[in-house]
Amino acid sequence: MGLAMNDGQAQTVRPTETTHQAGAAHSWLNRRQRIYWYDQYALNEQETAFSKYDPDRIAAELKATGADIVAVYAANQFSVAYYPSKVWPMHPNLKGRDYFGEVSSRLKAQGQKVIGYINWLESRHPEWYVVPVGGKREEEFPLASWAQPDNPDWRVQKVPGGKWRFACINSPRREQVLAVTREIIEGYQPDGFHLDMFFNDCVCVCDYCRPTLERICGTSDITMDAVNAHWREFADWRNECSASLVGEVSAILREHGVFAAHNGQNPLWLSPVYGFDRNLLPHLDPYVSEIFYDLHAADITMRWHQAIGKPSCMLITGTSPYHAHLSIPLQAWQVSAACAKANGCSILGPCGVGAYPDTTSSKRLLHTVRQGLDFFMEDADLHDGARPKAEVALVFSWATRKYFREGRLDWSQELDGWSRVLIEEHVPFEIVVAEDIQSAGDLQRYRLVILPNTAFVSDAFCDALTAYVEAGGRVLATGETSLGDEHGFSRDDLALGQLLGITRMGVQEGTFAIEGPLEPEPAAGVFQQVVATGQVLYRRVATDPAGPVAGGPDPLPMAPTEWPVAVLQKTGQGQSVYVAFGLGRYYVFQSLTHARDRMVNYLDLLAPERQLKVQAPRHLEVTVWHQEAPERTIIHLANRTPLAHDMPKIHEIAPVCDVRLEIENPYPAARVSFRGADGTASVDANRIAVTLPRMEVYAAVLIELDNEV
Repeated sequence: MGLAMNDGQAQTVRPTETTHQAGAAHSWLNRRQRIYWYDQYALNEQETAFSKYDPDRIAAELKATGADIVAVYAANQFSVAYYPSKVWPMHPNLKGRDYFGEVSSRLKAQGQKVIGYINWLESRHPEWYVVPVGGKREEEFPLASWAQPDNPDWRVQKVPGGKWRFACINSPRREQVLAVTREIIEGYQPDGFHLDMFFNDCVCVCDYCRPTLERICGTSDITMDAVNAHWREFADWRNECSASLVGEVSAILREHGVFAAHNGQNPLWLSPVYGFDRNLLPHLDPYVSEIFYDLHAADITMRWHQAIGKPSCMLITGTSPYHAHLSIPLQAWQVSAACAKANGCSILGPCGVGAYPDTTSSKRLLHTVRQGLDFFMEDADLHDGARPKAEVALVFSWATRKYFREGRLDWSQELDGWSRVLIEEHVPFEIVVAEDIQSAGDLQRYRLVILPNTAFVSDAFCDALTAYVEAGGRVLATGETSLGDEHGFSRDDLALGQLLGITRMGVQEGTFAIEGPLEPEPAAGVFQQVVATGQVLYRRVATDPAGPVAGGPDPLPMAPTEWPVAVLQKTGQGQSVYVAFGLGRYYVFQSLTHARDRMVNYLDLLAPERQLKVQAPRHLEVTVWHQEAPERTIIHLANRTPLAHDMPKIHEIAPVCDVRLEIENPYPAARVSFRGADGTASVDANRIAVTLPRMEVYAAVLIELDNEV
């Protein structure tokens, strides 16, 4: 396992050879395929639960969805077993029938792979529940009618639907989860296994956590201020606790050749208090991320999956709002599938959508999911062996995510803003992981590297980036980039200050204004006061100390100050632009066009020659990929529609017309073909120009080496 616990202390342990061999054994997960997360929810006290249970009908319905992989519940959302368990109580409405065994065996017999599912949430041991700092343990509910009050493991509560009860990850709950894992793996031999909800979103001060917290904070008075004062030590311990649990579960799976498909959630969008960090990676085979209604978050997460080198498994929470057994519209499924194809997703399917408690399913739901999954599987040959071929890199840093002060998400919001603008500007980009960059050679294929408030990076990364710029590379950095190291310690100044042409003097947070091309423009955020040795492009503008006349973040500009907002610095054959605050974060919060235009201005200043020239609406996503067999460059086009951030409202997809693309010819002789739309192409020795008169949801332009010329 990757981490082990010893007397409340987490210790880093190197991944075993078994871990690496297991990853290679499941390389088939890289192929494009469909998954159906068959959520069989049932309350602990519910007369209708399993009242129409028929495993043959269930297997037939799941076969009809076309799913290649099916996740089957071995227990409900409150850890009441759906099989004869010796560890957890079994749901009484099953009347002794082995739901998990009967359903999973039928699925395997008809050629589908099965994931066994269990949930970390608890409904029997309230003494194990998390206790948030400054708060109290969650309330208890009355016992179910079939509970056994004298047996602690059978004190099953009558928990209402939608009520989550998190057991502390350091409680005896983990030993029960390990026992249940082994029981399921050895008893049923599923193909994969999934542990869900193994996190809590607070600082827990229960009896199992308190001794370590007191040691970290140096006091018995545990407050958020005390934790924030020791954030580095707390973040290390919190993330090691999660990784050790997942490592122990996956060690059982490795013994039996079962792939680990635990819920890795979305580290790009979550605070480190949730407990997801780099130490999880050796214990996961596909990276399973559950995305709700924001398609942009899904897009960036899929690109992040490519960066960490894991097969991308995206679970779309495919339910209509407040109706857990009705699917989102087919059009929303198609848009999701189009973006999944454009971003290299290996495995796509619904979650949060399953059977009614009686085990029947909505026919409309099953039909809609089948259509959506079929659409995803079209053109699957474009996925095999393909790798992204973008020329812009957006940097993600595990250390920044873990150590950013007080768990704030400034870095995430900044990354979000730049990724949104890059997509809207049709600039192909990849996410790269700072901890994986060892030399300038790791960056040499990129025209531009963007560091979105990448606060914590190593000296080795800074040296590699500096060498990259000296050799002709371009860098755009914002905010607190390189103000801390990879271990979470703060530096006196930005380690990249010389490269960026600045020296940091102080910091302010709030609203302010910036010199603009026409007039001062409003802004807000954490502003770094710097002295520039490079060329100052824009300066901060003082604002009326009386404040805005209408309230809100509306600063009234006065006169320019001494503080630079943007600095251009030339180093060797390359150059950089430094922006002294989170401009991308400001764009995310305000969606103001002047912020977006300023971001585009900096992009064009550093990389005026774009990889692709595109004439199309801003909601058309464009990505570039490369395959070796057959040798070809693939341009994916996904019509995200203007409602991409609220997918349940997508009921109609307006076609995109007159799309024009131009790209450098990658081959001495090339031929161009199209998928999903008709088009025309003009090819010469240097450039390829493409026109698509009309496309619906998805299209692809294939540029292949023409061996016949």
